[in-house]
Amino acid sequence: MLTQSLLWSNIILCPIAGLFLLLRRSYGVSNFLFISALFSIAGLSFVNLRTLQYPAQLFSWQSYGLFLEVITVLCCYFYTKTAFRDNSEIYKGFGFWISLTVAISLVIFVIVNPLTNLIFSPDFPDEQIIFLTNSGFFVYLLLMVFLVFGLVQLERTLAGLHQVQRWNIKLLVLGSGLLLASFALYFSHSLLYRSIDMNYLGVRSVAVFVAVLIFCYAHMFRDTKAKLSLSRGIAHRSFVLLLVGGYLILLGGLGEGLRYLNLSSAKPVFYVLILISFLVLAVVFLSEKLRRRLIVTLHKNFYQSKYDYKEQWQNFASRVTTASTLTEIQTSILDLFCEPLACKGAAFYLYDFESSSYVHTVSFNFRRDWRPFSDTDPLIITLKQKDWIINLKENHPELHGSLIESFDDVSPFLVVPLFFDEELAGFIIMGEQINIAEKLTYEDYDLLRMLSNQAIATVQELRLSDQLSTARELAAIGKVSTFVLHDLKNQVSGLSLMLDNARDYIDDPDFQQDMLETVGSTVENMKGLISRLKNIREKPELVISSVPLHKIIEDALETAGSNIEVNGTPVQVAVDEEEIYKVILNLLVNAVEATEKDLAVLIKYGQQDNFACLEVTDSGCGMTADFIENKLFKPFETTKKHGFGIGLYQCKQIIESHGGKIEVASEYGVGTTFTLFLPLAVESQ
Repeated sequence: MLTQSLLWSNIILCPIAGLFLLLRRSYGVSNFLFISALFSIAGLSFVNLRTLQYPAQLFSWQSYGLFLEVITVLCCYFYTKTAFRDNSEIYKGFGFWISLTVAISLVIFVIVNPLTNLIFSPDFPDEQIIFLTNSGFFVYLLLMVFLVFGLVQLERTLAGLHQVQRWNIKLLVLGSGLLLASFALYFSHSLLYRSIDMNYLGVRSVAVFVAVLIFCYAHMFRDTKAKLSLSRGIAHRSFVLLLVGGYLILLGGLGEGLRYLNLSSAKPVFYVLILISFLVLAVVFLSEKLRRRLIVTLHKNFYQSKYDYKEQWQNFASRVTTASTLTEIQTSILDLFCEPLACKGAAFYLYDFESSSYVHTVSFNFRRDWRPFSDTDPLIITLKQKDWIINLKENHPELHGSLIESFDDVSPFLVVPLFFDEELAGFIIMGEQINIAEKLTYEDYDLLRMLSNQAIATVQELRLSDQLSTARELAAIGKVSTFVLHDLKNQVSGLSLMLDNARDYIDDPDFQQDMLETVGSTVENMKGLISRLKNIREKPELVISSVPLHKIIEDALETAGSNIEVNGTPVQVAVDEEEIYKVILNLLVNAVEATEKDLAVLIKYGQQDNFACLEVTDSGCGMTADFIENKLFKPFETTKKHGFGIGLYQCKQIIESHGGKIEVASEYGVGTTFTLFLPLAVESQ
């Protein structure tokens, strides 16, 4: 009674679930197969119910029951083949058509054979067990094979999906897996005892009821649109394993045949055959040409697209990012170009602006040819005009007279243009293919265009980066050189002033002594500048020491000379003496040049708060507030007619690098005062 109630639950629930799926407008092949399985289960449950109610009519009802069992199992199996997959690719596989052929043959076999040829049950009213003939055993054996392969398909589907997708469809897999497992359990007696025990109908009905509920729940509350596609690498390896397995089975059959013939020398002959067979197998799978043919065959028959562009892009990114130099990147790019078409080698050419030609940069298993392609070469003209890949196996009369004609000894195959910003930045010459008979399709050309766009973008980015680095280095050298020239100008100004005074005071012994000291100091300063040029840096490295501020002022006065008045209190500063000397000298030279000859430049120094303070005041033309705010302390800005405009900029950089500061107070037409604040030495704090 309980079994019959459970069968009624299947009869009611399965059609409702099928209608529910139809109302959700899920019209995919996999859903259609599952809905068909649900209606078949409902019909099968009704047949099983009538068989239990009327045991005497076993053969009348079971003729429908066996047919519905076959339909149910086949629908469930093909559901596992088509669910969560790109069906446009599945239909191209040999396995699908083989399984479909076996399924159709099984259905026809069940229809045309009388039921008495498949089952018998002398005591069915008492035992409720159906026994199988050899033909019936064969039918249920095939059904078990379909069920087992269906369960394997579900397991592989779940393993092949992303974690998020797996969470969305795991209930669907669980429900359909439970459905297949319930029928596998019900049919298990067919393999063990050549019989079908209908006492297990209750267990099967409970499993079906739960599976259908889980399936409907998943469709209501989960995103069930995840797709699984077989990678080309897995297909390639699986096909190779299939070939090896078939080869070993054939070898085993040969050995069994030798044993059956009972030859006395069968064992040595068999060992020789094994050795020869493995040698043949090794030769076959080490052949690049056969390997290439195998890959092409797989792509033609199993996949809608010849190339997996995601895989190609990932391969490109991983190869390029591991290379550290431009040469390594170009070599990796050539390898990437050769790999999909199985070409033996390639060469990279880039445009050289200095020679206005395309020069060889890198080769990969290809002859190094240092002859450049000029702008007027027929190949270059053709590439610019056509903007397309040139297949050199085809007839190209427009290439007559091109340098490429001298490449016949390396059998060039393709010329791939590399365009950047609509300009031909270079090209790649690819050598002949390993499999010469292979014909290229539009997919091959599309892949090469995709790779060429990515390749030239990567190469040009690195080339422009190198050019930018070179330009920055030259700019840094130019900037430092300008600073050095400014320092030299200050030294020359001191010598020029001394020379002017020498005309009047050359006979004065004191002047002669001062002149010698000034020249000696100037020579030492110029030697220092020369040594600094040997290790050019944009910012100087400071050598801090404790120095009396008045000593640095006196050294600067010896060079600047002229009418300068000094007043101050001694103070020790923690500075780089040479750098601060340059700052004070620059301020003094500027002040002397701005002040009339009969007027003096004033210097005051001492301590103010926690800094040493130095003021340089002139009575020159002064500066406007706008100039001070917007242009002062900026490079190449000056009020002088023949100045560089970098002196005060350099002074500010040096003072700030010491942790000090520089201030200015100026009145246009009256004069200017520059104030330096320098760090005190420890003993002065």
